[in-house]
Amino acid sequence: MSRLAVGVVGAGWMATDYHVPAFASHPRTRVVAFAERDDDRRSTVEGELSIPGYDGVTAMLEAHDLDVVTICTPPSTHEEIFVAAVEAGCHVLCEKPLALSAESARRMVAAADEAGVVTQVGYLHRYYRNYERALEILSNDLLGDVVEVTVAHHSASPSQGWYYDPALSGGGVARDLFPHTLDFLLELFDEPPAVTDASVRHLRDRAVEDAARASLAFGDVPVDLSASWTQTEGVSRVLVVGTEGWLELDAESLSGDVHGRPFEFQRGELPLVDLGVATLYPASDEDAHTARIHDFADHAAAGDRDTSAPANRGVAVAKVIDAVYDRSGVDREVKR
Repeated sequence: MSRLAVGVVGAGWMATDYHVPAFASHPRTRVVAFAERDDDRRSTVEGELSIPGYDGVTAMLEAHDLDVVTICTPPSTHEEIFVAAVEAGCHVLCEKPLALSAESARRMVAAADEAGVVTQVGYLHRYYRNYERALEILSNDLLGDVVEVTVAHHSASPSQGWYYDPALSGGGVARDLFPHTLDFLLELFDEPPAVTDASVRHLRDRAVEDAARASLAFGDVPVDLSASWTQTEGVSRVLVVGTEGWLELDAESLSGDVHGRPFEFQRGELPLVDLGVATLYPASDEDAHTARIHDFADHAAAGDRDTSAPANRGVAVAKVIDAVYDRSGVDREVKR
């Protein structure tokens, strides 16, 4: 069985630490080339990976008959790279956010639909087992009707300078961190929300916001989001309250109560034994980054366009973030 030829665009840590190893370890894909504009970085990675590097996606596509392109570059470059790849007949995995605006994302979806290729946006949280467990609990209505949802996602400030340039990033922490949460919420409610309130704050002297809040309404269910670049050790907690119970989760733990009966998971696993003074859980080999890339590779190999988060999901997420900025009074003209 032949393996799909993969070209990686971008040679930063996301590409070299996650995308290249994941595609290399999948039985149906092989990494054959990469593209990187920075000459020094391209030369370094060529030596490390022993695969040819090119100064752009066009040169890479001309040199190789690729089946898959995976995009690990700043958001401002996503549309151009994405459209070039799908017009060449390649399936595309694109890191979030898909685009700088919903308008840009729609153009990308139109190009992918015209080409008939497989697409996926690289949201991560849905691949943590606790999030999978939570969606199972909620989709089976074990909490009854959802009353409200609260999400707090706070991380360290990014190390790469492009995050702070609105022309490259399309915004600050809202564009960076809200996509993971919105992907989860859109999966949960299966409908677009209204943005009822939003605000952003500049905690440091930067061109983009360091903190953001948004109030959403999925039908009659209120959802409050907050995010910031303030924590050395990141925290991302989701609290869902229902008429028959509640649950709270992050990547490590999932706990709650259903009809008065408490439960707890660690990385999606129930305890092996409860000693009273200590609860023992099985060892975990969870690797959400590899899981999301392998999931895409499975769909690409099968030609199955019904991925967990196709480019259409990126449009829905971008619409909400655009509305957050609009409600916050942020001038987005430079970012479109």
